[in-house]
Amino acid sequence: MTTMISEVYEAFKEANVSDASARAAAEAIAAYEARFANIDLKIERMDGRLTLVMWQLAILIGGVATLIIKAFA
Repeated sequence: MTTMISEVYEAFKEANVSDASARAAAEAIAAYEARFANIDLKIERMDGRLTLVMWQLAILIGGVATLIIKAFA
């Protein structure tokens, strides 16, 4: 079943748009809203992965710095 935003549907109906067109427009807007919600979820997951990579890089740089200091000390 396709979801639609009832507020948008009602606004189109008040503007004397046909029932089929109002329903189609409300469903299309709901589909875009769901798509953007999915993109937000993917961005949050990517942000978590980026944080992990940053920590790994910091540990790697610290290890290399320690080895360089030890080699020249």
